[in-house]
Amino acid sequence: MKRKPQRSKAVRGRKAVKHGDQSIKSAKQNRQGGDLEKTLALIRARPGIRPSEINRLLNREESDGLRSTLIKRGLIWKEKDGSAMRYYPV
Repeated sequence: MKRKPQRSKAVRGRKAVKHGDQSIKSAKQNRQGGDLEKTLALIRARPGIRPSEINRLLNREESDGLRSTLIKRGLIWKEKDGSAMRYYPV
């Protein structure tokens, strides 16, 4: 009878797996936290900035999650300008 090769614990499921002092999940949150600060700084420096400019300056493909989080936290607001969406600091 053949046995299936076992996968490493880091690959199993979608649970956060401990690596040293920090889990994968918290590492992603820390990375996003830095991007949140950068996004907020960009919006403060350039009020009325468009999402495409934010993405280009952060070197990201999308920043929807970052912008949504900042809006939910009450740090920025958005306004429709014709067909464009613009973001402003509070």
